[in-house]
Amino acid sequence: MRDHGMGRIAITGASSFLGERLLRRLIREGYADDLVVIDVAEPSISEGSIRFRKVDLTEPAADQAMLDLLKADGIETVVHMAFFTNPRRDTTNAHELESIGTLAVLAAAAAANVKNFVMRSFTFVYGARGQNPALIREETPLPPRAPLSWLRDKVEAEEHAASFARRYPEMAVRVLRFAPLLGPSVRTFYTRIFDRRLVPTLLGYDPLFQLLHPDDAEEALMLGVFSSTRGAFNITPRGVLSLSTAIHLSGKVPAPVPHLAAYWGVDALYAAGLVEAPSGFIDYVRYPCVADGEKAKRVLDFEARHSSRESLDSYIAYRHPIADVAGAGDEDAEDSDVPSAPVEILR
Repeated sequence: MRDHGMGRIAITGASSFLGERLLRRLIREGYADDLVVIDVAEPSISEGSIRFRKVDLTEPAADQAMLDLLKADGIETVVHMAFFTNPRRDTTNAHELESIGTLAVLAAAAAANVKNFVMRSFTFVYGARGQNPALIREETPLPPRAPLSWLRDKVEAEEHAASFARRYPEMAVRVLRFAPLLGPSVRTFYTRIFDRRLVPTLLGYDPLFQLLHPDDAEEALMLGVFSSTRGAFNITPRGVLSLSTAIHLSGKVPAPVPHLAAYWGVDALYAAGLVEAPSGFIDYVRYPCVADGEKAKRVLDFEARHSSRESLDSYIAYRHPIADVAGAGDEDAEDSDVPSAPVEILR
């Protein structure tokens, strides 16, 4: 895949889990001399001659700082990955980083005549709603007034990207919407469902969902970086799982709870600091949010090697090797509190 025609590549959020994987992959494939890391802290990876540029995207002058370095380093491709996977209690800071920060990066990229802009996003931006189609395609409108600040900031970031794509057609903008990651090495608030012996579920609800293996996410990122296509792409695994099936495969015990009690209880626990996510995320274990990956297959030539089942199996084998009821293999995933694993949030 070595192609010097892409010019220098700048990566924001390179200390995130996927950002670090992309950085290591680019280095392995011979791009070390072409890489510029833009972050608030230097990456732990020191191979090659990677340039590090310190920029805080929450600062008022971030757009000018970005513009200066993009021009100075002759950047032709920007990969923007400065997003939180886990919800943040400091919602103001999260908004400044994800929505306003994305606006600053886009403005700088356009002014610096960057040729390619690749942005990481999430299939969760579609929202979990009872009226969702069985498979959500990229043209499905994103929720205009998302109730969760975590979701709202990412929807606004996508709106900024779409606006710049229209205003600056010479800059090819690609947005990659990743299904939830699962596999060895990392967990999020979402994956902790599979770490409890008793798993609370909503009485009367058993939604389908997707679990993307990080190896597939990394491959999709590489294809996105070196593509010349435009638009949004769902990055999804093969197949889906129902929540009840995933619980069974994990060797857990479901504990059904009336949905009204669940929302009230989680809000109380979140306010007390006892759980990691507010009650709005309950929607994702109540309603389906399953994305259609056909466009990425057709246009990006991306097709996941792993199924949702295989991603779950690999996580179980890594996290609970003794209690591996599914006969899992050993692959790769997300984490937020395992010291030896990279963390799938922006540091």
